[in-house]
Amino acid sequence: MNRDNEKRASQRIQVEVPVYIGQEQATTRDVSWSGIYFLADQPFVEGGLLNFSLDLTHALPGKPIKLDCQGEVLRIEQHGEKFGIAAKINNFQYLH
Repeated sequence: MNRDNEKRASQRIQVEVPVYIGQEQATTRDVSWSGIYFLADQPFVEGGLLNFSLDLTHALPGKPIKLDCQGEVLRIEQHGEKFGIAAKINNFQYLH
């Protein structure tokens, strides 16, 4: 992929942290202030709203930070038996 053609508004950080969507736990591949990409066991609806929480405890040792986020599913990709979900983050709040 040509990075000159990317439409991202903020830099992605490749990090694996737990993401919770309802009762399902998934793992991020990368995160930015405006978006997230994670691998899940089930597909989601493209264009659908998404409520999820990020656990940043392992990413920031000594600072137990969780983010409660609202977003929108932008893209779904098949990765073997898992689904890669790209989502835009519309809103988030810190939970300590």
